[in-house]
Order: sequence, then C-alpha cells, then structure tokens
Amino acid sequence: MSRDYLFYSCVAIFLINNTLINTLTKLFPKVDGTKLPIPNQQLWIENRDQLNEIFRNWFYCLMAAVKTIMALSLYVLGRLNSQLGSTNLSGHQWLLPVCTAIIAIVIVSLPIRLALKPAAEE
Repeated sequence: MSRDYLFYSCVAIFLINNTLINTLTKLFPKVDGTKLPIPNQQLWIENRDQLNEIFRNWFYCLMAAVKTIMALSLYVLGRLNSQLGSTNLSGHQWLLPVCTAIIAIVIVSLPIRLALKPAAEE
C-alpha cells in the first residue's frame, strides 16, 4: 500500500468520524425523550439538560477513542515499516487488546452512567 493512499485514507476516516459524531451531537437534543431506550427514563426526561450533556460528552469520548486507535495503529505501522527486512516482526501484539479495551470501556460507560440517577441540581 502506498504512503499516499494510507495518508489520504486516514484523513478521510478522521474527517468522517468528526463530521458524523458532531452531527449526532447536535441532533441528539432534538430527539424526543420518550423514544430513548434508557434506564430511569422518566428521571432523565425531567433532567434533559444533564442527559444532553452526558451524551455530548460520550460522543466526544467516542470520537477521541477512534482517533486514539487510529494514532496507535499508525504508530505500530510505522514501527513495522522500520523493521522491514528483519526476520523478527514481533512486539506489537498489544495493539488489538488495547484497541478492544478502549472501545469496550467507551461503549460500556454510557449505559453504566445512565443506570445511575441524575445528579442533584445545585
């Protein structure tokens, strides 16, 4: 794969990621609260500002997770390129578990937070 193709592919993924998640972040407050499949739905509908803030932060965290995974992947790819010609291309087995853990933590964090009650207003 040529470096130009890899570079433009990564730029496209970054742009699509940013555009889609920013769009979702802006559209979420317009969704009717009764149609959201969330625990403690009535409490969250009464505290819609907090719910919007939680989802906004979660969308941004998802965006950051995708960017982190892309950066780690490019780092490993750069390291592999520097090792070309070597018979030992090991030492990068950590990438898949780390990326899986990052995505799992981000995905699981939202339902856990929504299972809790909204914070008391001050």
